[in-house]
Amino acid sequence: MHPVRTRPFQLPLAHAWRTLPVFVSLLGLGAASHAEPTLYGLIDVGLASTDAGLGRLTSLDSGVVLGSRFGLRGDEDLGGGSKAVYTLENGFNVDTGAQGQGGLLFGRQAFVGFTNDSYGRITMGRHYSVFHTTLATYSLGGLVWGNALNYFRDGSILRLDNSIRYESPQFYGFSSKLMVALGEQAGSSVGNVFNPSIDYRNGAFQAGASTLQRRKLAGNDERFNTLGASYDAGWIKLAALAYTQRDQLPAATSLARNAFELSATLPVGTNAVWLSYGQDHGKARAQSDASAFSARYDYTLSKRTRLYAGYSLIHNQANANFSINSASNAGPTVTLGHNVNQAVLGMLHSF
Repeated sequence: MHPVRTRPFQLPLAHAWRTLPVFVSLLGLGAASHAEPTLYGLIDVGLASTDAGLGRLTSLDSGVVLGSRFGLRGDEDLGGGSKAVYTLENGFNVDTGAQGQGGLLFGRQAFVGFTNDSYGRITMGRHYSVFHTTLATYSLGGLVWGNALNYFRDGSILRLDNSIRYESPQFYGFSSKLMVALGEQAGSSVGNVFNPSIDYRNGAFQAGASTLQRRKLAGNDERFNTLGASYDAGWIKLAALAYTQRDQLPAATSLARNAFELSATLPVGTNAVWLSYGQDHGKARAQSDASAFSARYDYTLSKRTRLYAGYSLIHNQANANFSINSASNAGPTVTLGHNVNQAVLGMLHSF
């Protein structure tokens, strides 16, 4: 009896080429169904002169007023008022060419999801927190350089990994957002975040509130709350924002605080003046309060290019060392009890 000869299965080359379009179509990559992504970005670089108690420092800084970035975003019409949406956004430092957000490739945003005219929008990935959205909405300028609450806030809650974010449509002026983020630790809730918000808009008036709860450690639940409002009178826009932070840490290491910011924008033709004043009151330790004042002037050269000049000052009590953070990077190290002042002059271009 002769042994049966076998040979590996081979797909004929000609047949493989004929089946390729079928696989491409099944994957949704066919030219007819693929929506071209939009490439966008922003480059912000400024010259800063800072005195933080260790002598005056002159530096070239990236992302002063707005974080330097480039990204891809797009959508695909699925019919029935629904779309698939995505965004991949990289942050970088113009002064060095290095990636921002700790070296992450898409550290600013990375998500995919669905949007529907009637039911809202749900996305999954790395997002700005809902709490950050509320802070940025009622801190005129967008929680960037010059905003007092950009100096006093906890930066670790502004973006969240492993998160699911939902945004509702507007209904009688009301809209809501909800985010949950997973700590992804087996048998533990450490790292889990729950973060809802609600907003109301009626003509020139807008108000909103958000809360964020995070299990930071097994014995430490953190809670953040914010409440804001704004009014646009045309010749001036005014906003007020309150912020509280609580934890379960001993007084020596606690970050518990109350803070507020008052801000205003005054249009000057196509240009604008930005003003901000705020205070922070430390709840755990004496002499840990601070106050901040900032002013900035934006000069528009074109639809996509503008120049800016500003001055910011922080007064720290003996046990406070708040610094002047830019839109994308932490400020210089400050010695306890020292005041900080900074003047900036820069350029911003979007594409």
